[in-house]
Amino acid sequence: MHGADALRQPESPQPLVTALQLSILEVTKDWGIIPTSVVGHSSGKIAAAAAAGLITPEAAIKIAYSRGYAAKQVSRDVPLGILVVGIGAEDVESYLDTGNGAVQIACYNSPSSLTLSGEFSALEAIRDLLQEDGHFARMLLVNLAYHSEYMAQIGEEYEMMLLKDDDLRQDNVTTTKEANKNSVRMFSSVAGQLINTRPDAAHWKSNMIYPVRFAQAATELLQSESSSDFLVEIGPSTALAGPVTQIKKSISGAAADAQYTAALKRGTDAIVALYEVAGWLFLSGCSVSPKRVNHHNRSRAPGAIVDLPNYSWNQSTKYWHETTASTDWRFKEFIIHDLLGFKINGTAWSAPIFKKTLKLADASWLMDHKLGNQVVFPGAGYIAIAVEAVYQTA
Repeated sequence: MHGADALRQPESPQPLVTALQLSILEVTKDWGIIPTSVVGHSSGKIAAAAAAGLITPEAAIKIAYSRGYAAKQVSRDVPLGILVVGIGAEDVESYLDTGNGAVQIACYNSPSSLTLSGEFSALEAIRDLLQEDGHFARMLLVNLAYHSEYMAQIGEEYEMMLLKDDDLRQDNVTTTKEANKNSVRMFSSVAGQLINTRPDAAHWKSNMIYPVRFAQAATELLQSESSSDFLVEIGPSTALAGPVTQIKKSISGAAADAQYTAALKRGTDAIVALYEVAGWLFLSGCSVSPKRVNHHNRSRAPGAIVDLPNYSWNQSTKYWHETTASTDWRFKEFIIHDLLGFKINGTAWSAPIFKKTLKLADASWLMDHKLGNQVVFPGAGYIAIAVEAVYQTA
């Protein structure tokens, strides 16, 4: 539905990624997988707060959308960007000096991995210097400088948008113990430690403006009294696999042996990846319900097999067989629907398969529903398809 350029605009990917994370959390929750502790990296902290029960999924989407909408208002007088580097905080200082204050540390990913934000030209210069010295350095396809002073200009607007939600006002914020009945602990990547209050609007503003201290927060999580022994990354890819491995190498004790996997992986079917998570957790002794994982809803029970007639040579009765496909063709009950299309001949009404090819030339009204310059199939259309399918199969 979207072009690559549209998906780089902040108002689109932020709520989409958060919605994806919330969906994964709902699936794992249904399977009996409940986290003991959570930590989020950058905007991932929004879904982490929802996983901890500190905010509702509805509030999470509002926060993510407001974050993207506010980020869109950042002044673009100077091109901005983000650079990921494979070097520690102490070693990067000499490179930052060459940027004349135009580049800042945005994320402390691990002891040997950082994310830098700032002016695009200064980031390119630092990238070239790092690569000349044999260090990893890669520009991200982002045209904003998150977690830096460049985001301060829209921080107040972001906070004001969030304050419209009563649950995010400071006077309505409760302690973690009161808000979280599941006792899921949340380690803040803003403070780099366990937090005892539900994040309010001011906290989410800080989460966008100030550096992400993921390495410190993840280390605190792993070395806490009730340390987690299995880490699951909830997101569209294995972006944190490297930093997590580096963090584990920097600590000692049982926490260094904590296992890691990701809910989704590039190049792997999403369903297969989620089943792998359930499998690894089950083998590790974690709470997983195999019955729920393998549960499949059936609309109707399969019919009984009817036996053959006892006297097949008795020709006083005619046994005429006609295929379902032939019957469907001769006795069509419905015309071709504009959205649902038609039932494929031969498919059972208990599990029908419909086919329809949408073309703008045949459905010109679709041209009136766009997001930017991209034609988008309306959400109401999916509802109309479902209602028509229910009607035809009733």
